[in-house]
Amino acid sequence: MTGTVGANRSADLAAARELMEGASKLVLTTHVQPDGDGIGSEVALACHLRAIGKDVVILNPHPTPPRFRFLEPNPPIVPFDPAVAERALSTTDALIVLDISVPNRLGKLESYVMEYRPKTLIIDHHADPGQIDGLELRNVAASATGELMYELLESWSVRWTPEIATALYAAIAYDTGGFRFANTRQVTHRIAADLITRGADTLLANENLFESYSVPRIKLLARVLDSFELSANGRVATAVVSVGLMTELGAVNEDVEGIVEVLRSIDGVVVATLIKEVGPSATKISFRSSGPYNVNAFASQFGGGGHVNAAGAFLREPLDTVVQRVIPAVRDEFDPTVGVAGHA
Repeated sequence: MTGTVGANRSADLAAARELMEGASKLVLTTHVQPDGDGIGSEVALACHLRAIGKDVVILNPHPTPPRFRFLEPNPPIVPFDPAVAERALSTTDALIVLDISVPNRLGKLESYVMEYRPKTLIIDHHADPGQIDGLELRNVAASATGELMYELLESWSVRWTPEIATALYAAIAYDTGGFRFANTRQVTHRIAADLITRGADTLLANENLFESYSVPRIKLLARVLDSFELSANGRVATAVVSVGLMTELGAVNEDVEGIVEVLRSIDGVVVATLIKEVGPSATKISFRSSGPYNVNAFASQFGGGGHVNAAGAFLREPLDTVVQRVIPAVRDEFDPTVGVAGHA
């Protein structure tokens, strides 16, 4: 099922509710390196499911990053452990996958999902084609999976609590960059306003999401801003972050988040690319753009995807190889002197 806004929307929401209402034990999960949208959506759904008597485990491929720990429910989110994953996925009645539709984004959980193949519901707002078997609730126009979760819970006559409202407010605020990104719509603001009315702690959410940075992150940002490159008449910004640099500064993966947006904010830049070394033969690429410049279509050339103005890719190739492939390709794709390639 494809959950797009339209005549069948009520039926889509009803099918999602029916799957979860028919399950006694549920496992909720999101993508590797979980973010505010994935975690906020998980927490909101878990709170409701537990309130109606369900046995719920939130099991993620990686631990909750420090900036999102204010969302941790009781009992807390479980980071990956082989024994826990096997026990949870071999006995669950339903698996709810949030904010992704691609199996390899499940990380170490993927093999357990493929082995036990529990009844699955995917709730996602990304444009990537669904590759996980199961029921889908999807709306690519939504700013965040948190928007879809709000819609689902509203249709379910949920008993709203400040915890649920704060989790969904954080999910939406995170994926819209504090309601600054192009994915922010009128309905996004209406939902946020309703969540505030229902008790969302906006001060807590905004302080943790946007006003709490580690010293290694600030040092990393300084190094990136000292070494980034401009091309295509100042319209394309690129930067590279190596494992060596991360180790030198004591930075962790979370410290890289948002830096590509800083590059995009440079006056005149319409496309920013951050290439981060993950391991000896593993590299992550983040793309951000403004206006009609479609980095989602561009990222698909490297097996990635996302949204028109925000996308990424993961390549099992060494950093140097990726840099040599990607940077010239970005420059050529979005260089105004060779046309208007990359437009939506």
